[in-house]
Amino acid sequence: MVAVMHKLAIAIWYVLHDRVPYRELGADYFTQRDPERVMRRMTKEANSLGLMIRFEPVPTA
Repeated sequence: MVAVMHKLAIAIWYVLHDRVPYRELGADYFTQRDPERVMRRMTKEANSLGLMIRFEPVPTA
């Protein structure tokens, strides 16, 4: 809980200091920022469950 409060305090400080409106980054911000890391984490989790996964790009029309 203290860590969440700290993150909020930092966000509030930057908004007030820079005099800019708060901008929500979105739920998938970290996924878009580093998709390889997300794939490594998902692969590790699947392996720990005894599963093997394969990532293939989604074909676009």
